[in-house]
Amino acid sequence: MTTWNVMLVDHDRLFSAALATLIGGGPFRVSAHAASADDALDLIADGEEPDLIVLALQDGMPEEIAGIRRLRDGTSARIAVLADTIADRSLSQSLKAGADAYLNKSMSSESLLRSLRLVMLGEVVYPTHVAGLLMAAANERPQHSPTPIAMPPSGDLSKREVQILRCLLAGQSNKAIARNLHITESTVKMHFKNVMRKINAQNRTQAAVWAIQNGLSPLVSA
Repeated sequence: MTTWNVMLVDHDRLFSAALATLIGGGPFRVSAHAASADDALDLIADGEEPDLIVLALQDGMPEEIAGIRRLRDGTSARIAVLADTIADRSLSQSLKAGADAYLNKSMSSESLLRSLRLVMLGEVVYPTHVAGLLMAAANERPQHSPTPIAMPPSGDLSKREVQILRCLLAGQSNKAIARNLHITESTVKMHFKNVMRKINAQNRTQAAVWAIQNGLSPLVSA
């Protein structure tokens, strides 16, 4: 299974410790804590290599937004903002500064983990009621930031096809999937072709995104 190193950025150490316990399992490994964006950049300069930075946003003040921008300029890591409340202004400014997600601290643990998985698959994650804000900000986002894709409705998947998608979420290659499910690699490719057609996915990343959005979990090798 793919493992992503996570850096938590929050001046509240108690909250950070609780968050680390919540997300520090499965594909996520909390490797560092920082009190501020500048402290995070210092840790990165000293050798930390986070794949994901989860930054707690207190009130969306200009200095906090500037911190997101400095992180975006100083690292290739994905950046997820975790806010106390969903405020349209700070959301829009966070996205413009280069954040890949804007999430609410009050969301369920399951929703948070699912959202962070989507972020690591290259998606921009934000509250659905502010889709218009995101589109308005899109022209001002850094060029490397992906545009969110709208996933099509579900097709009828067989039990084997669901297993294939769950193996995909675990980061397994076709060869590993074949070994895990005791089938041939050509059979895996055939199932992938059928799955892509049924869910209207263009590549493995979109297929994985669809799987997460539809509640599938990774299938760990035996």
